[in-house]
Amino acid sequence: MSIETILASIPRMSPAKRSELRTNALAQLNDSAKGADARRVLEALDARIAAESDELTKHIAAVSIAKRVVEAFAHIPMTGKERNVVQALLDNPGETSKGLSRAMGWGGQIWHEKFGTMCKKRETRLWPAEPAIVRDANFYCGILAALSADNRWSIKPEVAEGFALLGLRPAKTT
Repeated sequence: MSIETILASIPRMSPAKRSELRTNALAQLNDSAKGADARRVLEALDARIAAESDELTKHIAAVSIAKRVVEAFAHIPMTGKERNVVQALLDNPGETSKGLSRAMGWGGQIWHEKFGTMCKKRETRLWPAEPAIVRDANFYCGILAALSADNRWSIKPEVAEGFALLGLRPAKTT
């Protein structure tokens, strides 16, 4: 296959095929006969990643928060545990991390870890996490939930709309 054919096929390649192509190009970088083509492939792959990132950023900026939630969880479907973590928050607004963990049958603040991990996995399709106030890291739970001054959690209203579209609603009314 010619280098031009390979370059032209990059936009249609699956992520796995692109990864394989990148691995092969990296292996050929120091080959005197194939190095120049390998560099062209790597540049084309990087350009495609940048273009897709720009397209996603523009798309996300143009849709409502509820739609972002729906799209993020369509792109990376919720596991059963993630569904339960969200449901715990929907069913127990105003609860602490420990209380939400207890609602899940867990100890400590494991709910907070699981919810944050779920948010982090989908951050690129939602919106960036803000820096945490109490530690040198991002506050991933804050993407989808609000934390009050007295450390009580609630789902953000527009996020709740998105989860409702996904079939997740509070089991009881408050």
